[in-house]
Order: sequence, then C-alpha cells, then structure tokens
Amino acid sequence: MKHLRSRLLWIAVLAVGSVLSLFPRNVSQRLYDPATGVWQDTTLRRVPIELGLDLRGGTHIALEVDQTRGPVADCGDAIRRAERVVRARVEELGTTERVVRVEGDCRLVVEIPGANDPARVRAIVQRAAFLEFRITDSREEFRSAIPGIDAALRRAGVTGLTGTGGSDPVARLLAPDSSFVPADSTASLSSLLLPGRIPGEFLVAEPQVAVAENLLAGAESLHAVPRGIELVWSTQSIGSGAEKYRALYAMDATPIVTGENLQEAEAGLDPLTHSPEVRFELNNRGGRRFADATGRNVGNYLAILLDGRMQGDPAVIQEQIRSSGRIRMGGNSLEDANDLALVLRAGALPVPLEVVAQQTIGPSLGHDSIQDGVRASVLAVAFVILVLGFYYKFAGALAIAALGMYMLLSAGGLAALGFALSLPGLAGFALSIGMAVDANVLIFERIREELAAGRSPGRAVHAGFKNAMSAIVDSNVTTALTALVLYKIGTGPVQGFAVTLLVGLAASMLSAVFVTRTFFLVWLRVRPALRTIPMRTLGFLSRAKVDFLAIRRWALGSSAALIVPGLVWLVVQGVTYSIEFTGGTMVHVQTADGVGADRIRSAMQMAGLDGAEIQRFGSDREYVIRARLDGTTMEDGSTEAVTAAVDAALERELGAGSYQLGRSGGVGPKVSSELQQKALIAIAVSFATTLIYLAFRFEWRFGLAAVLATAHDILATVAFIRYVNLEVSLVVVAAMLTVLGYSLNDTIVIFDRVRDNLRHRAKRGFAEILNVSINETLPRTVLTGGTTIATALVLSFLAGTVIKPFALVMSFGIVVGTFSSIFVAPPILYWIFQRATKTRYVEHTLEGKLGLGDVNA
Repeated sequence: MKHLRSRLLWIAVLAVGSVLSLFPRNVSQRLYDPATGVWQDTTLRRVPIELGLDLRGGTHIALEVDQTRGPVADCGDAIRRAERVVRARVEELGTTERVVRVEGDCRLVVEIPGANDPARVRAIVQRAAFLEFRITDSREEFRSAIPGIDAALRRAGVTGLTGTGGSDPVARLLAPDSSFVPADSTASLSSLLLPGRIPGEFLVAEPQVAVAENLLAGAESLHAVPRGIELVWSTQSIGSGAEKYRALYAMDATPIVTGENLQEAEAGLDPLTHSPEVRFELNNRGGRRFADATGRNVGNYLAILLDGRMQGDPAVIQEQIRSSGRIRMGGNSLEDANDLALVLRAGALPVPLEVVAQQTIGPSLGHDSIQDGVRASVLAVAFVILVLGFYYKFAGALAIAALGMYMLLSAGGLAALGFALSLPGLAGFALSIGMAVDANVLIFERIREELAAGRSPGRAVHAGFKNAMSAIVDSNVTTALTALVLYKIGTGPVQGFAVTLLVGLAASMLSAVFVTRTFFLVWLRVRPALRTIPMRTLGFLSRAKVDFLAIRRWALGSSAALIVPGLVWLVVQGVTYSIEFTGGTMVHVQTADGVGADRIRSAMQMAGLDGAEIQRFGSDREYVIRARLDGTTMEDGSTEAVTAAVDAALERELGAGSYQLGRSGGVGPKVSSELQQKALIAIAVSFATTLIYLAFRFEWRFGLAAVLATAHDILATVAFIRYVNLEVSLVVVAAMLTVLGYSLNDTIVIFDRVRDNLRHRAKRGFAEILNVSINETLPRTVLTGGTTIATALVLSFLAGTVIKPFALVMSFGIVVGTFSSIFVAPPILYWIFQRATKTRYVEHTLEGKLGLGDVNA
C-alpha cells in the first residue's frame, strides 16, 4: 500500500505541475509606442501555449548575410551580432511575443504577430543604418584639383560617354563597346561641374549626371582626387522642369562622429516648418568629439550621411554643437522619421542582410484554422473514448482516465517548453491522440491472453504490462527517432509538428505504462475478490488463424499494381511542388462567391502575371496563386510586388470587398534548394537510424525487413500523392515521415511477437511462427489502425484546407502501413531467412542474438 501511495503521489504531482504550467501569468514588459515615441511599462497577460503565426496572423522573414557586397569570413558570428541589432529594432515596433532567433548557422528568422505591413517590417529589419557626420570640403581642395583631373583624363584619351551598355560607370568607361559613343569630345569636369551654393558643393545638369559619373569613376580621376576627400552624390534633384540638377558633394573622408556614438534618437516635427525630423543625443565620448569638431568648423557646413546617402542638404555650423542635434527628413513622412529614429537607436547592422524567405498570414485564416483544429480534436477524442469504453468495458474506462492524464501532461509539457502551437502542431496533437491508444491496446491484449491462459487478474495485469513493454518501448523509440530527425532537419512548421509528437510520445508512455497500471492496482486493491477482468471480444479477431504467408504473392502483386503506375506517372508528368521547394511567391485567396480558375487566370494575365499557376484549394471559393515577376528577387521585395499585383488584378476583375487575401509568402531559390535537400536527408537519416536501432534491438535482418517494408510504404504514398495531384510541401513531407514512423510501429509490434514466439515456440517452423505472430497481434492492429485512421479522416474533413493535405497523406499512409506490416514485412523477413545458410545459420544467429535454444527454422 505504501508503494501504491507513492505512485498516486507522483501522479498528483505531475497533474498539479501540468495544471500550474497551463495557468496564464502576468509578465512585465517595456514597450515602445511609435505613435507617441514614449516607452511604457506594461503588464501583459501571457497565455501558456502561444499560437504560431499561421494561427494568429503576422509576418515571418528569414534573412542571411548578403555576401554579394563583399565576402564575410564568419557568417555565423556576423549573424549572431546582427541578431542583437535586429532584436532591438523589433522590440521597438511595439508588438508583443515577437520572435528573433538564429536558425542553423547563418540564418536569422524574425516573426512578428499581427504585423500587417510586411514591407515596413522588412525595411526596418534590413536597413543597415550606418550614420556619419562629416564636414564638407571647406578649403575647396577638390575644386582646385579639377584642372589636374581634366589633364589626366586627356592624357589617357578618356572622354565623357553615354550609352545603355550597363549600370556600372567603371565598366562602361573602360569597356570598348560600340554602344558607347562620345557625348562631347570636349567634355571635361570643369565644364560639367557647376559651382554650388556652399563650399564643396557642385551641380550637374541631370542629363549629364551619367557622363560625370563615368569621368569620376576612372582610375585617372580617383588617383587625382585629393587625399582625405570623398565624393558623395545627392539622391534628389534640385530645380523643376527641364532645369534639374543633381548635387555632388566633396567632403572629408573621415567622419567626425558615427552612429556608434548615438545615445538616443526620437522623431518629431520642426516647430517652425512642421516638417518631420529626428532629434538625436550623443553619448559623452561622442559629444566631446562632436563639440570639438564643430567648434573648430564654425561657419563651415555639416553633412549627415545614412548608409552612404545624404540626408537633406548640409547645414551651416553657426556655433559649437555639443551632444544633441536634428536630422531633417525633407519630404518624408512622420512614420519615416519614426522608423529612422528606431533603427538609429538600435544601432547599425554589422553586415548587410538579404531576405531569403518571407510569409504574411491574415488573422482571419488563423481564426478559422483554430476552430477547425479544435473541432477535429474534440471529435477524435470522442471517438477514441467511445471505442475504448465499448470494447474494453471497465478496463477501457481506466484507459480513458489515463488518456485524460495524457492530454493534461501533453498540454503541460508544451506550456513548460514555451511552445508556439502551429497548424502542423495542432494536427500532430490531434493525431497523437489516436496513436496514444496503441500502448493501452497492446497492454490490454496481453492481459486478455493471460486471462485466457487461466491466470488471476493480478497476475494477468502484471504479466500483461511486462510482456507488452518491449513492443511499447521499441515502437515509441523508433517514432521518437523520426521526430528528432524532423526537428533537426526541418524548418519552423515541421519542427512544431516534431515537438508536438515528441511531447505526445513521452506523455503517452507515462500515462499508459505508469498511470494506467496505477489505476489497475487501485482497482485490484479495492476488489480483492475479483475473478476476471471483463472485456469484449471480437471472435473473428481473437480466434483468427489466417495463413498470411500463403497469400503474400497476391498481396505483393496488389502493391505493385498500385505503386508502379504511380511512379511511371510521376516520372512522365512530375510532381507539383510548393513554393517552399521551387521558390517564388504564393498568395492564398478567398472569394465571397464561387469563381472559376479560368476567370482568376485571365485576371492574372491582364496584370502581367502570364506564368501564374492557379490551383483550387478546397472549395471553388479558395484558390492558391503562385507567380513570379520578371526581373525581381527576394531582395527586391518580389513578395510584396506579386501580392500587390494579385490584389489589383482581383479588384479589377471581382470588385473590392468580394475577396480576401489570407496568406502570402515568398521563398528564394537558395532556401528552396536547401529544403529539397533537407527533405531527402530527413528520409535517408530516418531509414538509417531505424535500421541501426532495430539491428541493435533485434537482429539486423529484422531491421532490414522493417526498412524495406517502410520503403514500400513511402513509394506507395508517393504514388498516392501523384494520383490525387497533391502539392508537395513541407507539411506533406512531415506527413510522409510520420507515415514512416507509424508503419514501423506496426511492423515492430509484429516482429516483437515473432521474437517472443521464437523463444517459446522454437520447435515450430519459421513460417508458422510468422503466421501465429500476425494473428495474435491482429486485434491490436485493427483497433489501433482503426482509431488512428478515424482521427486522420476527421482531420481530412474538418480541419480546414491547410491541414487537409497532411491528413489525406496520413489517412492513406495508415492504411498502407497496416497493410505492409501484415503482408509485406513478414514475407520479406521470411525470404531473408530463407536466403540465409538454412538451418545452421539461422540457429547460430537466433541463439546468439535472441538467446534461443535449439531452433527448427
């Protein structure tokens, strides 16, 4: 009784701990309000299990070091330093529960829930924000050097050039291309550069800007420019009509102060002109340097550069400036001033970053997905409860109570890990409910066998748990290995599914092996005179004596008839891949009324998206549009451009308010290539780890048979995907890997019984032992497969269009996995042992590996 009290105490501790982890808690957080420019201490009510972006909406951006602007020796170190800057910027956006994390070695992921302006988020995250204060060329050194530069150019035979042969001035200047013709044989810097309004400023007529750039980009000009002087072009033209000029500034190459000395920056309005500006404050060191430099340059002009670009016109230094000043924003908006102040406060990026993937999800789509997922989960649980209660009677009621503990432990574990629940995670949770029944069914069927052998309820319970343990451990370990591979190799959504599966497996083991057994012990203690444990029996299952090996050729022929045409079709027509694997932009559209795909395709063609792919997504009111804009990359903002083009086209065709853009995303070619490799590696590593584990636990030929049977299931699932024309996405790959784990579960349960029967029925032939083992595990196979298939089918019909591909693949995979565990894996194992050196080899192997005596193979 003391032992039983300890078990009950542990269950109570686990239950209380899980409940406490599920309670919302208050968290103090300092948030920045961009509208007022004020930091405020806010108390937030944080839920224990947060929702991922695909369930609540928001923006996801993946960035990498942009090495096209110069090689970076250690991108891992650079991305970690960039993480600190990006995190500071994101925190000032005023959003809660934002995520900034390093993924892999050299990738930075930013997730901001509720963000409805991805272009602004992208600009804030990606902006280098390198701030410099420089003095213009007050001594007119560059003006004095212009005649010498002209002379050097004449000696080299260089004249001003115009043409369309490229955008690089140096390449255009030096390349002997016939498309370049002399603009003016007498062109010289002295004739192009007109005196400006202030020292160091020159004006160039807008049509002659390219000529001046060409002349200044040559090696002759660069060598003749005075040392310590740098030339910077203005980004905006001056004047109106045909009289437009671009300003060129000569300034000190060394800045007096940079953004590293910045202490504070905030946006505001100029009290006189009411134009936006950014007021800044320097730290003590920067203030001293700024005061010293401006004090020595009173009457000269101060230029402010951000990322190498002029910010407004240089201003005259009227008096010594100590530690504060203003940056005028010209014609920009107050929001632009706010964003500039934000990135200045966070500091400059240590390296330039490029966007390699982006996704934006509307909150309404997430709300619908939550409702669908919750409804599917409730129905799945109800079905499992109904089956357990009906078939196993009071023992089933104990299992139902343990299942409630399983759900509590799963939710508590996810909350303790700070897990963000995504759509694949929601599907994994609903599916794991059906799979959680497996351990209980294995135990109950073992208990039933012990009762049939005449043992008392107490001894039957003890033997049932003991005999089922090896199959439970092996099946759960192989599934856990698959989940670990998914987590290590997969990306966000797939990792979310893997975490849910791992937590579910741990909770399932604990509830079935520990909690259910404790409930049995309590029941037996309360009912000491109990003579049997009532359970229903399906006679055709419990008394089955089917010769499965005799029909193996028919079964394998049926598999070939399914797989071969599908693979041939796959080779001929190929597979429809999602943008995760192909790169590009995807937009999910929901329309108020049913429209045809042809109408949407026509609208895309009129918008210039001729190659757009239109795919119906569930009903005739939901479509996925995949498109690319020629000449754009992820760096250029192609995701926003394609989404805007789709939005404009649909508004013209369907009218405003008659459609809704629910989800959009873009993936660069580098990421899509990596994801393809990861998917293949995940499957290969899963096979390898499974083979190694089964070879260690059984004998390597058992492992080889299990892996070959699982390969059969993967091929059959691939053929099914081709037959129903499903789009291959990361979620579908996750479903295939889950099929792999489930199929192994079934096979391992049968092989575990084969191993057990080889020990106790060694005088029988190997073929007979295989048949007996399959028949003895048939009730478990049917019950577990039935409940899991029912769960997957519920997900297929009720869990929404996003989860539907996952659920369809899982439904088929469970059917084919159950089939292969009976009709494929045992015949392969039988064939492998037949090919061995007959009885001698089998006797030696089984005696050494399985601890058997004399074996009649």
